Amino acid sequence: MDHVVPPSLLFDFRLPVPGCDGPSKKASGRLLNLPDDCRLFVPSAMNDQPSFASFKAGWNADGFGIAVNVAGKTKPTAGSAHDTKHSDAILLWIDTRPAGNVHRATEYCHHFACLPVDEESDDAPAVVVMPIAQQRAQRIESNPKKMVYRTHQKKDGYEFEVWIPASQLYGFRDVSELGRIGFSCVLQDSELGDQPLSIGEDFPTAYDPSTWLQLELLT
Repeated sequence: MDHVVPPSLLFDFRLPVPGCDGPSKKASGRLLNLPDDCRLFVPSAMNDQPSFASFKAGWNADGFGIAVNVAGKTKPTAGSAHDTKHSDAILLWIDTRPAGNVHRATEYCHHFACLPVDEESDDAPAVVVMPIAQQRAQRIESNPKKMVYRTHQKKDGYEFEVWIPASQLYGFRDVSELGRIGFSCVLQDSELGDQPLSIGEDFPTAYDPSTWLQLELLT
C-alpha cells in the first residue's frame, strides 16, 4: 500500500545508543565489539521499504561507531570514491547539535559516504567526506585518514564497520552533556536498491537536519 505520509514520520523516534569501547587496535578481525543491545530499530520497516540491512551503533567520549550488515546480495560489492552516487555505500549524516526544527545544515552537521569497496584503492574500503547542500558554515574539514573502518565480505553481502573520532565531528566533545545527536543513514546498493534507516529521498533528508532521527547517547 502506498502511503501519502510514511507511518514512521508520524512518530518522534529517539533511538538509544549504548556506550562502547573504542576500536580494536588489531590489524584484522572485528573492529568494533558492538553487542546486540547496540542494534538500532529501523523505522523504515514501517514504510514498506526494502529491508536487507541491519544497523548497530555505539559511542564514547572519544568518538562514534556504526556497523552495517548487508545480506541478500548475489553480485559482488562494487564502488568508486570518484562516483559515490553509483556505488554500494553507507551514507551517513550526523548533527552534534540537533534542534529538531532547523531546516538548514549548520556547522555541526557532517555527511560521509562509506564505501565497503573502492576500486580506486584496490578494492579496499574508503570513507569520503561529502558536502551538504546549503550548509551555513563548516568549522572543520573532517579527515577520513583519521577514521578507522573495515569491511568483512560474506557470501551474500558484507559488514562494514567505521569509527569516527570526536576530533572529526565538530561539537562532539560536548555531546555527553547534550545527550543526543541527530542522525540519518541510507544504505545504497546497486543491486538491492536503497534502504533508509527512516524516511527516504521523497523527503529532503540529504540537507534538512529536521528530517533526521535523534540518537539518545546512553551512559
